[in-house]
Amino acid sequence: MAPFALGANEDGKVTSTNGKLLITDVDVKVGSKSDKNLDYGDKIKNEAKPGDKVEFSIEVKNNFTDAQDLEIEDIELTVTIEGIDDDDDLDEDAKEFDVKADDDDKVKIEFEIPLEVDEDTFDVLIEVEGDDENGTTHAIIWGLELEVEKESHEIRIIRAALTPSTIRCQRQISINTEIINTGSDDEDDVTLEATSADLGISSLTADIELDEGTDD
Repeated sequence: MAPFALGANEDGKVTSTNGKLLITDVDVKVGSKSDKNLDYGDKIKNEAKPGDKVEFSIEVKNNFTDAQDLEIEDIELTVTIEGIDDDDDLDEDAKEFDVKADDDDKVKIEFEIPLEVDEDTFDVLIEVEGDDENGTTHAIIWGLELEVEKESHEIRIIRAALTPSTIRCQRQISINTEIINTGSDDEDDVTLEATSADLGISSLTADIELDEGTDD
């Protein structure tokens, strides 16, 4: 782990080695699988898939001693997954919090991976910043990597609506459905079928073409 006070490295990112804010533990849950006790620069061992929930559990410590007795206040914590949303970043902020001297606090932040996402490895930045009672700013940035993998062939129904919602005899109905290709391959022969034996419905739409990451 690499805690820091304010300064800038060659990439323009804030870094340092002598701040009093530390990240002492990071756990990441991808879907139902957890990866615990990650270190700075680690790749999260569980790959994410389109639509997965990803939860970051981050422990932040105030490294002032009890004798120094300086609380770090209004701590802001942001997690950013860079370029994962059609080349845009996803970022989430925790509610501001305070940590007393020689104490720690744990914060959880959750993301949902976009359905339209590329297979790639994405940088994750964890940024923490707060001021002590003397007005000195302490900050730290942590880096991780998150890999996204997709099934070769995967079509999902993301919306289905029946109009009207209450059906009477001899009434025309409409079924509106949206599907998306969340697989890694283009599809040129997708078939969508809607059936109901009770209502006497049987509808088949064939030869749908869906490129990777597109919907219809």
